Amino acid sequence: NLRRKAVVSTQSTGEETSKKLSNAIVADTTSERLPLKSRLLSQQFNCYQPSLRSTYVLLVNVLKLVVETGQLRLVTLDINQISEWMTKWKCDVQEQRDVYRLLHEAFSAIQQGEKAIQALVRLLKLFSENEGVEAKSDAHICVISHIAHPKIFVMDHLLDLHPIRALDGQLSHELLQIFVDGDLNDYIEFYNNNVDFVEKLAVTHEENLRKMRLLTLASMAQDCNEIEFSQLGEKLNLAEEDLEPFVIEAIGSGLIKGKINEPEGKISISSTINRTFKDPQWLFIKNKLEMWQKNLVIIQESMRKGHFAVPIGGG
Repeated sequence: NLRRKAVVSTQSTGEETSKKLSNAIVADTTSERLPLKSRLLSQQFNCYQPSLRSTYVLLVNVLKLVVETGQLRLVTLDINQISEWMTKWKCDVQEQRDVYRLLHEAFSAIQQGEKAIQALVRLLKLFSENEGVEAKSDAHICVISHIAHPKIFVMDHLLDLHPIRALDGQLSHELLQIFVDGDLNDYIEFYNNNVDFVEKLAVTHEENLRKMRLLTLASMAQDCNEIEFSQLGEKLNLAEEDLEPFVIEAIGSGLIKGKINEPEGKISISSTINRTFKDPQWLFIKNKLEMWQKNLVIIQESMRKGHFAVPIGGG
């Protein structure tokens, strides 16, 4: 028992010393020492056991230094791994919020926009219905970050987050709703009514137009297997010579799958993304699964009898 107590005491003393050291490194404001601070803190963090509760302080200080320097050296920031660590450390809600907010700022500082967005979404999930209003500024940043990211097209999951709901009635929430299920005309009307608001955002009107044209095409593709170029040009307000490059971009982005039928002046659609996932989409999946289940029964029965039957729906 005495030996055990001595080990625990030594470990506790070591953890406290480590905390003080990392706090002192971050507290030093000498700009010339930034590279040295970064190297020392990174080495300290990598040498430490993630299972120790005091590693939380080291992590926070590493993130603060990344935000300050805009550089990430010798340390790997994995959101899922950090989430597991915080579970082991039994971090309370506020501690988790602090880490996810710092992760968002750190990833933003090193130009890793998608990871910054992931951290911000995890932050917003930590606010209950009654607390949502406390994170309205974070929610606004989250909305604009999603809209601005060139590879993010599905945003309906944001509407379930309490801080996003707290924005209801504000322009950022109205704009999000348009990017969730609106079309190009909805956005243009919003822009014309709120030019000053849009011009101050961290995303340009031209970038918004590009994304809304792509999203509008995705919605059109959900309702039909073919789209005439003339119909597409009218709906998207694009000149004839701009249609083919635009469709190629849409296919390249993964929004739709299909091919251009240039002689007939139309696009043949094989599949498209679902901008929203509600009851109709769940029903479609249910019907598909039921059809596959019936097909398996048919194939198994055919194999048992020694002949092959054509599955329902052609496969």
